[in-house]
Amino acid sequence: MVGWLFWKDERRLHPRLEPRRVLDLPLAAVALPRGNPARRLRQGARILRRMSVRRALASADFTGWDILRSEGIFPVDTLPLCRAEGAELALTLLREYPPRLRTVALRGDVAGPEARRLACILCPQVGTLLLDLGRGEEELADELRGRYGAVPLHWGQGPLPQVTLELSSVQPGPGRVIRLWGEPELAGLTLTLPEAELPPELDPLPLLELLWETGRVGQKEIAVVPSPP
Repeated sequence: MVGWLFWKDERRLHPRLEPRRVLDLPLAAVALPRGNPARRLRQGARILRRMSVRRALASADFTGWDILRSEGIFPVDTLPLCRAEGAELALTLLREYPPRLRTVALRGDVAGPEARRLACILCPQVGTLLLDLGRGEEELADELRGRYGAVPLHWGQGPLPQVTLELSSVQPGPGRVIRLWGEPELAGLTLTLPEAELPPELDPLPLLELLWETGRVGQKEIAVVPSPP
């Protein structure tokens, strides 16, 4: 179960549990009455903890996460979904270029399963794939050569990347950067669900993460679009 904390204009002394469903996803929704925000947030967090809830949703402009974290309630981590969509994010930024002129850099500490998956998707769809992955990079390069006949280059060789996918913290480089570690940064893009109307009172990306991780939404149903202004 995941919580949902929201402010409600009513004269009450304590938050109230109001269970809801959003796109068939059950949520332990807690209405927080106005007045003394820090106290109300702590009271709401206690309600969720008693239900063994440790993650919660809120609005995109919600500012109470520091207090909730101190009470053991955390925002939904969107990194798994953003990583799953990493190749599509990069290719969306490169849509104006023909495939042979596309250059993408894949950077991180190690050529693990996530790097391998992204490289195998990108390699046939870009003209140049640059690798800067530390441990396991040579093995991945050999695999890509054998599978696709492509010759990935090492960081610093070939043309400058138009887009870089970062899987861990690295020294900044050229081009637009999609950060797929820590708190994701998607270079002016976001993810959405075109076939459904996501409730405007919820931050859409964490909600989409939950719908995806629980199997209520398939990856093919998710679209990459520009972030709203």
